[in-house]
Amino acid sequence: MRLLIILYVNLFSCFIIYGQEKTKWDYPVKPGTEEWKKFQSNEEMVNSCQIPDVVLSTLTTEELVDLSLRYPLIYDVFAFENMNSGLNKLFNDFNGIRELYNKSEVSNNLIKRYSEQIKIFSILDGKSTEYEKGKFIVTVSLMEVLLCRCVEQNDADKEKSKEILRALVAGYEGKLKYIDYFKGVGFRSNVYSRVNVISEISEHKIEKLPQKEKNLVKFSGLADEQALRIIDEVSYQLIK
Repeated sequence: MRLLIILYVNLFSCFIIYGQEKTKWDYPVKPGTEEWKKFQSNEEMVNSCQIPDVVLSTLTTEELVDLSLRYPLIYDVFAFENMNSGLNKLFNDFNGIRELYNKSEVSNNLIKRYSEQIKIFSILDGKSTEYEKGKFIVTVSLMEVLLCRCVEQNDADKEKSKEILRALVAGYEGKLKYIDYFKGVGFRSNVYSRVNVISEISEHKIEKLPQKEKNLVKFSGLADEQALRIIDEVSYQLIK
């Protein structure tokens, strides 16, 4: 787990420096730079990443999604075994993600982006570079946990929740074909997201999940064979 998190951190350092999109604003200090190395605490890093209020109110949903996916500390989502804790830290720390989830069209935008992303699983085939593969793995997994939070944060109705679940099932099927690339956090992000979306659609559907007392599945996506079978069965039932 720790090695995978370190990999994610290193990948995101590269993405922030080299994977910039054109927006009205960009992070003034980025991982890997001398200025970033001078920070003495996580609080200093967080403070440096806040979008000025005068800019924040002018950003479109598209721009906020771009900035959120490139948020220098977004890998914190995967720094906790309990993904709820990781997501809560992200929302507590970053004003950009809070502004994004105030947008009524956030669900549609993320569903569209995620659906487009999972159409290109072939990027994991031999011809792609390690950088391209790594960026794809991280982006897909991040989009899954962000989609999950749409259901809770925006009070999505049942049909919208099913649309999100349908997209997550498609992503799950793609990950199964490339399972060696998605071991650990990369696979758990999909399981975690599906369980939480299912819970919002119909809580009783997951009552039979094992490990319920510790909530290992719902909070972390850690599912044994029995739990995964139940999650799969319910997922396909709900998206019919």
